[in-house]
Amino acid sequence: MALAGAPVMLALFVLFPRFSPLWGIPSDALAGRSGLSSTMTVGHFARLALDEGIALRVKFDGAPPPAGSLYFRGPVLSHFDGRTWTPRGGSDGDGFETALTPGPADLQLLGDPVRYEVTLEPSNRPWLLTLDVAGKPPQLPGDQRARMTADMQWLTYRPVTELLRYRAESHLRFRYGLLGWDQRPRRDFSADLRLPPAYNPRTVALAEQLRQTVGTDPQALVQAALQRLRTGGYEYTLEPGSAGQHTADEFWFDTKAGFCEHISSAFVVLLRAAGVPARVVTGFQGGELNGIDGYWVVRNADAHAWTEVWYPTQGWVRVDPTGAVSPGRIGQFQRLRAPDGVVAGAIGTLSPTLLVQLRSVWDAVNNRWNQWVLNYTQGRQLDLLRSLGFDNPSWQDLGKLIAYLLTAVALAGAAWARWDRSQHDPWLRQLARVRRRLADAGIDAPPQAPPRTLLHGVAASALPTELRQPLTDWLLAFERLRYAPAGSHAGRSLATLQRDFQRLPWPRRRP
Repeated sequence: MALAGAPVMLALFVLFPRFSPLWGIPSDALAGRSGLSSTMTVGHFARLALDEGIALRVKFDGAPPPAGSLYFRGPVLSHFDGRTWTPRGGSDGDGFETALTPGPADLQLLGDPVRYEVTLEPSNRPWLLTLDVAGKPPQLPGDQRARMTADMQWLTYRPVTELLRYRAESHLRFRYGLLGWDQRPRRDFSADLRLPPAYNPRTVALAEQLRQTVGTDPQALVQAALQRLRTGGYEYTLEPGSAGQHTADEFWFDTKAGFCEHISSAFVVLLRAAGVPARVVTGFQGGELNGIDGYWVVRNADAHAWTEVWYPTQGWVRVDPTGAVSPGRIGQFQRLRAPDGVVAGAIGTLSPTLLVQLRSVWDAVNNRWNQWVLNYTQGRQLDLLRSLGFDNPSWQDLGKLIAYLLTAVALAGAAWARWDRSQHDPWLRQLARVRRRLADAGIDAPPQAPPRTLLHGVAASALPTELRQPLTDWLLAFERLRYAPAGSHAGRSLATLQRDFQRLPWPRRRP
């Protein structure tokens, strides 16, 4: 029965109109999976490294970019209160307040674009994660639209509460920030130079020392800070200890250890104290290629924080200070992981690659389900109709197509039933009806009983005389007509016998 109903189920799944918002996955069940936030508190970002949940999947049209270029841009944070970084203009914690300013007027895209498709997991936030940097709006399904902020981040006009698939193209080489939004040279960097007073005095002193050593050139100051990270004994770790009031001082002079948010925050504080405009950018860096389906899987554990520095001759330039402390984190995706449990450790001992292979298979199965089932939306239905020749398809066309399909199935079923009936002996079917009627009347009529045996049962029964004699004659006629030689039927046929059987004075059945 399940196999017989499978074609109907498949047809209804493909063609039944999806009426938004009645059709879809409950938003509450899927919202908030992504651990990325619109704020960054020093000391709280490291917990994302323990979250192996998937944030997005990426399918590149051609060869993927170099490993060190896989930066997926998220919120840009400029305001710092000593512990927490927030976007300029304030934040309510969800990122919905991000300024609706148009994209930068001085964006210059260099080189050939990288084209790809993103399957974004629900985050309950309006962020569209793209490779840094996407100069064109991502192609969203249906009537959804995207907008770019002044900080080069793409947003939707409503939070992403269900699986979202879109196409985008990015340029790995770009330049922006040399001009203001009014096409005049930008000189107001107060928001990107501001530091809270009375915080991190030792870092401020270090910045003054660097200025006296290498001068005021921004690129020289950046290289001096990176060199200190490379040679100063700094460590990339998930457990740098609790952060106090002076987070940058503690990193540069005390612990000399931290996760990416410690490193990027302290790096920006140092540069701002030295007079160089800088800010923190959060998002994801890296990923892993699933060899089964060819998708790059980016997990919450790939969440990352880097910096952007403004150079007078280049504009905003990405600088990742974590790469100076741990080069393997950027080029080889060597993420920090929590220790394996007992079962995972035992499996890893027997086969180091078994867990990776099992996870790749599971991710590929989930991705296939997402692409073909969960992401089969009304837009994809209408695209199917267009491919079938409909110029301007609508849900009414879907209804008509379902009606035509069900009519065709019904006609095919009727034809099959007629053919099936023709493949069975009609005499045996009529004899089976006689047995059922006799059994209802209380006469023993086993399935193997021929007409003569049934005749004896009728003769010994308590049926009324007006039924017993006609039924006896009918059974004798049936036997003669079924087994007599051809040409001796005296004009009678099975159809005549069937009509005579229906006219027999059977007693009414009890309800």
